[in-house]
Amino acid sequence: MVKKKIVVIGGGITGLSSTFYLKRELEKQGLDYELVLLEAGTKVGGKIETVKRDGYIIERGPDSFLRRKSEMQDLVMDLGMKDQLVEDATGENYVLAKQGLHAIPKSSIMGIPARYRPFFKSGLLSASGKLRVLGDLFLGKQQVDEEDMSLGAFLRARVGDEMVDHILEPLMSGIYAGDLDEMSAEATGERFLEIERRHGSLIKGIRAMYDETTAKQSSESTFLTMRYGLMTIVEALERELSAKIIKKGKRVQKISKQAHGYELTVSNQEKIQADSIFIALPYHEIIPLFGEDAIFEEIGEIPSASVATVAMIFPKNAIERDIKGSGFVVSRNEDFSMTACSWIHKKWPHTVPEDKILLRAYLGRRKEESIVELADKAIEETVLSDLNRIMKINQAPEFTMITRWRNSIPQYTVGHVQRKEAIYAKFQAEYPGIFAGGASFEGVELSECVRQGKNSVQWILDYLEG
Repeated sequence: MVKKKIVVIGGGITGLSSTFYLKRELEKQGLDYELVLLEAGTKVGGKIETVKRDGYIIERGPDSFLRRKSEMQDLVMDLGMKDQLVEDATGENYVLAKQGLHAIPKSSIMGIPARYRPFFKSGLLSASGKLRVLGDLFLGKQQVDEEDMSLGAFLRARVGDEMVDHILEPLMSGIYAGDLDEMSAEATGERFLEIERRHGSLIKGIRAMYDETTAKQSSESTFLTMRYGLMTIVEALERELSAKIIKKGKRVQKISKQAHGYELTVSNQEKIQADSIFIALPYHEIIPLFGEDAIFEEIGEIPSASVATVAMIFPKNAIERDIKGSGFVVSRNEDFSMTACSWIHKKWPHTVPEDKILLRAYLGRRKEESIVELADKAIEETVLSDLNRIMKINQAPEFTMITRWRNSIPQYTVGHVQRKEAIYAKFQAEYPGIFAGGASFEGVELSECVRQGKNSVQWILDYLEG
């Protein structure tokens, strides 16, 4: 009897976690299926990439994951790596707005004030802007059920333009590299929507949430990472799965439906048979796999933004005017090229020698992506010019590392949830046994990608065992 075969396409964190949990479940249930992960490149890990040199641990992609979302922590536990978890060093975070750095008001959640005094003391908003925010208390429920809108429109209606432009948009753009006035409220602001549904006011809901979680939050950091870099998670997954399952340099070029299952055409015209497939690729890379089949044409695209990160190392005495805290995000209204900057030596002090400073700047977002294509020297000069407007750096960096992530941040524009569901329905109707997941679909944060990888296990086994 021929073994049933499961193929996972894409070796980023979604595909790796899918394969890891599939392997565990197959062993647990005693199912004799063949399992393989196909990765087009020479390495796995996707956007997770750690560079170690001269005592530094530098992340080229994400540098951490959220504590409040459990999936990455669960994966770390399942890999037996709990002792390597590290909390971020606490410190103030800032918004660069109104031509200066302003601390994000304390006692706020997602930028919405849970306590009035810190909010009213903040210099981020004018007196009229603060009063407009309080108008949220009296609006009642505004959203129309089952009708998506932009997150910008939803938030502007509740708390006003000034609050959105100077606090909420910089914070949200730091996650999605997007334009708040294009982003889907349903896909990117579901917590805001749920708070309004339950409380009829964002402030009332945040105050209730703050009361419930204050004690816990006061003793916990927001972010977690790994002592020796996030790449250690990828390396552990690779060891668990082995070269028997992970096949690198195998770019899938086409998926064809057969009488039973599917045939994958891989680089060098190799043919691989599969009974079920999980595709963990960006959406724009999925469409060509189905060749002449136009099943996705009427659904529309899931666009993506290009970004770059710039890591710069300095001696400690290079910074004449240092700032307490772990970093800042930049208002879109400011004349700065950077979108954010992290003081890594303060946020993750274990990654930097004591006599050095490591700054990590971020460039590029929706509609502002041309800067990503500048030459390295031009990017470095641009970042130094921006930093010198607020920090006074008196020396050139000892080392600069620039990483470009082209078309890497999916944009969940208005209607995204409906498009995603339509894609899933198309697969179910026309390509049963094929499933998709990853950052293009249900969340860009690492835990959200791992969650989709874990979900694929049940989808695939329900199909094969059904």
